[in-house]
Amino acid sequence: MAYVPGFANDIFISYSHLDDRSVDGAGWVSDFHQRLQIEVEEELGDRVQIWRDRRIGPADDFGRDLDRQLRGSAMLLAVLSPGYLNSPWCEWELAGFAGTRRAGDLWVDTKCRAIKILKRPADLSSHRLRLLAETGFLEFFHTDPASARSYEMTAGSEPFNRLMADLASEIAIVLRAMRKARSVFLGTASAPLLDQRERVRQELEAREYRVLTATAEPEGDARGMMRTAVQDSSLSILFNGRGDAADSTSSDAMATDERTVATEEGARQLVVLRGQPDDTAQPWRELTATDDGSQVEWLFDPPIHTLYHTVLQMLGTPQEPGRRPQRLVRVYLICDRQDHPLLLSNRARSLRDHLLRLGFEVRVPLAEGDDAAEFSRDNRNKLRQCDGVLLYWGTARQSWFDQRLGELMQARGWRQGREFVAVGAFVADPATSVKENYETREVDELIKQFEVFDLADARLMRFLERLARSA
Repeated sequence: MAYVPGFANDIFISYSHLDDRSVDGAGWVSDFHQRLQIEVEEELGDRVQIWRDRRIGPADDFGRDLDRQLRGSAMLLAVLSPGYLNSPWCEWELAGFAGTRRAGDLWVDTKCRAIKILKRPADLSSHRLRLLAETGFLEFFHTDPASARSYEMTAGSEPFNRLMADLASEIAIVLRAMRKARSVFLGTASAPLLDQRERVRQELEAREYRVLTATAEPEGDARGMMRTAVQDSSLSILFNGRGDAADSTSSDAMATDERTVATEEGARQLVVLRGQPDDTAQPWRELTATDDGSQVEWLFDPPIHTLYHTVLQMLGTPQEPGRRPQRLVRVYLICDRQDHPLLLSNRARSLRDHLLRLGFEVRVPLAEGDDAAEFSRDNRNKLRQCDGVLLYWGTARQSWFDQRLGELMQARGWRQGREFVAVGAFVADPATSVKENYETREVDELIKQFEVFDLADARLMRFLERLARSA
């Protein structure tokens, strides 16, 4: 299991197989891999998952697995050498991770998720090294001033060990930050809020977030456990009743302690209250007054879908000041009932959540009822009202997809000639030959993604840019 939640690997080692040959014993990269594993795990005090391709064979042996491993890695470590620069596969890995074969942003604060080391001198003017030119690298060789010749450092020597320690420290900083971004502290809830808390927990775990809690132990340091969990999380979700005498419970008392700790730590908080606040809602009224420096969102008796959306928005990347849309842009996410995001945790729901995080209003077809006339009326109204359409093709047959395309053409009449600002089709698993070979010019962007979900896909980005320009 990876140290960073939501990833299959913590580190992907990109290297040339020419650099792992040996006359006797392990090759240079194999030995480096083992030493790096030890150093990073000692630095973090926890296990990490490091992946590299151990196969030596023709290019057609790589297949989809290499792409899947690269996309599922939190960091990439490139072992640069003359062999690396001459390898098209190594270029593909480095360029892909720096470009689109990566989940999330390339930078974590001021640190890059792609790190380069130089195994031996190489032509630094190569176009391949212009990727991430703003980042430095560690040299695992030394140069003799007298002869100007360079020699690889001996593994286990003092200079080698110092470089390994420096490298492990840099990697640990990035992994800790990424782990925290994928971690949420979920506070204690009294009986009236237990159901909401449990459903939020299920939703977070389904999205592969690390959920932290602080249970009350008679002989344990509950306050210390809370503080550690809050410090290790990017968001604290807290629950409590009104706090009046009739609703006073041990759970509410612990929830109050959690809120106090989160406020003292200046944590980002989502506070869920049962019942409207009033002057008797102690100690919440007092704690609210101390919220300087904290980012706190208050929800009073929220519907579960509002709670979901607020959590996802707070976990997403905040918009820059001045970038908020001037008007609400509505997107109609059309899908078959078998793929409906209100019924299943699937790719369609991930798309919906991503659109919501970006500030768009997302409409979906009716999820309940078998009245065909009602469904048709609702579908027509949403096609008339929405600014853009994203047609999701998952488990449905081609006939369903073609029928939906036909409705988009009919919608021009219902909209009195008003064009959609963006029309896209998202073709997802299960992969079939029909889907892989399907082409149409009836949409602005035909997005095909099987096996992986890539938010940096150029076609998806172009579709989103069309929507954003209409705001």
